[in-house]
Amino acid sequence: MATTTKVDQYIYLTKKNFRTYLGIAISIFLFILFFQPFTVDKFEFENNMLFIAGFGMIILLVLIVSQILFHQILVKAEKENLSNSIWVPLYFLFQIVASSLAFVFYIRYVGQNSMTFNTVVKVVIICFSLPVTLFLRYRLSVDQLRIRELLLETRSMQDKLKQFSESYINKHIEIISENESDNFRIQVSEIVYLKSADNYVEVGYHEQGLVKKKMLRSTLRNIEHQLVEFNNFIRTHRTSLVNIQYIDKLNKNFNSYWLSLDKTKETIPVSRQYLMAVKELL
Repeated sequence: MATTTKVDQYIYLTKKNFRTYLGIAISIFLFILFFQPFTVDKFEFENNMLFIAGFGMIILLVLIVSQILFHQILVKAEKENLSNSIWVPLYFLFQIVASSLAFVFYIRYVGQNSMTFNTVVKVVIICFSLPVTLFLRYRLSVDQLRIRELLLETRSMQDKLKQFSESYINKHIEIISENESDNFRIQVSEIVYLKSADNYVEVGYHEQGLVKKKMLRSTLRNIEHQLVEFNNFIRTHRTSLVNIQYIDKLNKNFNSYWLSLDKTKETIPVSRQYLMAVKELL
């Protein structure tokens, strides 16, 4: 059963990575064909092309063999971040060493070229492109996955916000007054601000394009408790509560702060105790 699982994992990785492996092999083939970093003029044209194609085949074989040897690491990399694992550098080091040694033997014994330090340096530089390409591809896939997750989270948040907005727009509350006859029923989204004034609370509310006022015998704390389920209200002062959708801007004059509101000349004081919360909101 375990053997079958490993085979399935290998097949999955092969299907997923084969196009990348083939792309790297073809890129190496084209690079050597056009830039000719090694002497390849000891063969006829057709044999010369086959010789150059051999470099691509070496790269493809090294990538497949490294996948076989390190497939467990690659499987784990699909599920978690292995950037701090010691096996990842070993996986990349194996590719550089194996492909470099294969290139050196191929050039020396198949191409019948003498090996110089300059040639070895070129070989290592070319082979170094393998782990670099695979690492960049891995980082790109991780970033793409993260972007997809963020998009899903954003859509989820937008759906929740839409549901909340619809609930908020249609929600009515009855603000309780100590005089029951003065209880004030109003749509939550129409409340602009609340200010305490001695034993009364001034309710500023939006109606027919104007901001009107109503005095209720209550405390700001009691009304705030009624509005606690709606996160569009913020305390700005011990005497004031404001609906954030009506905030125009934060003003400062010497050591005092206040809020300007849309559709009214009424201002809302902001104390130092609540200043940071207001600034973060804006």
